Amino acid sequence: MVVFLALLAAFANAVASICQRLGVEDAPSKNGPSLGLIRYMVQRRIWLVGFVIMAAGYACQAAALHLGALDVVQPILVTELVILVLVLWLWYATPVRARDLMAAFATAGGLGAFLFLASPKIGVKLPSASLWWETGLTVGAVVVALTLLGSRGPAWRRALLLGAGASVGFALLAAVTKSMTDVLLKGWGALFTSWELYVLCVLGLTSFVIMQSAFQVGPFAASQSTLILVNPFVSIGVGHVLFGETLRGGPRFVVLEALALAVMIVGAVGLATSPLVANVHEDSAATHLLKGRGRFARWRATTSSP
Repeated sequence: MVVFLALLAAFANAVASICQRLGVEDAPSKNGPSLGLIRYMVQRRIWLVGFVIMAAGYACQAAALHLGALDVVQPILVTELVILVLVLWLWYATPVRARDLMAAFATAGGLGAFLFLASPKIGVKLPSASLWWETGLTVGAVVVALTLLGSRGPAWRRALLLGAGASVGFALLAAVTKSMTDVLLKGWGALFTSWELYVLCVLGLTSFVIMQSAFQVGPFAASQSTLILVNPFVSIGVGHVLFGETLRGGPRFVVLEALALAVMIVGAVGLATSPLVANVHEDSAATHLLKGRGRFARWRATTSSP
């Protein structure tokens, strides 16, 4: 059930990322996070559709986190890239090359091998308030640093750093979500008097705006690579520190787990930098893979033509 819910969340994230990218591609400013960008986003219907889909995906992710470990759920979300390729292929009729298929198999195979070898265990540790503060301040400082570094420089570097900043924020958000689901079992009254709900709102909104800015300021390949790949590693560390989650140890298994992760990373980077995916955020209308090319758009064009 944990794996199924995590895969469902990855599917929702892939579809939502396309909708949200369509919603910000024509934004007038490319200066990073701003109130102007937020106002622009909420006025776009396609962006709002993406937001609803993303919220449904988050609900699936929250359920998976409640039942399982961060070490399992967050790495599975890497399959968003594989699902994105399938959406581009099936919905946008984008040709899939042999390289893309190999990268997709490497991503899925490396992930599956890692989860099998690592055999992640749900933590039994109950984080103290001081541990939450220490972890939160450390992760928050990293997010702020990456966001500031991503406010200037070449477009590819800004997208890379902003994507990484959003990814680190989402990793901590997953940990807060896991804690919040335990509070929710006590009732809605307990939820509204808990610190988790309010931290989740602030952290979620901040990470979300940074993510949208990463989509806006530079190439999709740069932002998506760090957005997808940084999260699992930060989540594994946060899960260990806060909840005591563990992976299978021993020199042999550690080496094999590292190799499996390396295969997954190579596959994911191969997908993110492939023309199939990388051109999703292309500014030129002539090379854009999304705008006006979906099956529904093609059907409307066909039915409206004389």
